[in-house]
Amino acid sequence: MDIEIREYRPQDEQEWLRVHAIIMTISHAWNYCIQERPAYEDHVSTRLVAVAEGRIIGLTDAQYENRSGEFCFLKDSCGGYVLEFGRLPEFAGHNIGKRLIDATIADARRNGFHRLEYWTQDRAAQRFYRRIGLKEIGRHYRFRARAPQEAADCFLRDRVGIEYVYGVCLPEEWPLVKRKYDIIEKHPLEPHLCVGYEIRF
Repeated sequence: MDIEIREYRPQDEQEWLRVHAIIMTISHAWNYCIQERPAYEDHVSTRLVAVAEGRIIGLTDAQYENRSGEFCFLKDSCGGYVLEFGRLPEFAGHNIGKRLIDATIADARRNGFHRLEYWTQDRAAQRFYRRIGLKEIGRHYRFRARAPQEAADCFLRDRVGIEYVYGVCLPEEWPLVKRKYDIIEKHPLEPHLCVGYEIRF
């Protein structure tokens, strides 16, 4: 099978959104669904697609910082934060992920950047990043909790209800957070450990 990695084109938008939605259904990497293609206004970005037999089968986007620490966890230099990354499940085993990463590195270099950060809550993606040698740079829990009564009352004074609170914490704080707050455990709002990886070039 011939697979081409190329730049995203405006006419790809509907197919890109369809592929993105399919990837979302098999991954815990995203916190929300999107209905519009991100534009990354006022920032340099890499927007690539993997194409086979005339259709998109994989995608990746990286947004580059205008100032150190704007998006990335590490703050020693401006980097690229990879917001979108994945491939259709039926194309497993074709090295698409590694090829998308290599193409992103090449584009980042052309734009004068020398590092990328990948963050994910998805365990399969975490295994993939470790397998190809990306360095772990951090981790935290992402969770949703029912609002404590004092917080709910504060908002209700302004006639605002709180469905739940979305929070993050370091792994060492997670046991305390679970004891102190009413964590939502059921899918699709269950907690996930988010792990960050970096590649420098």
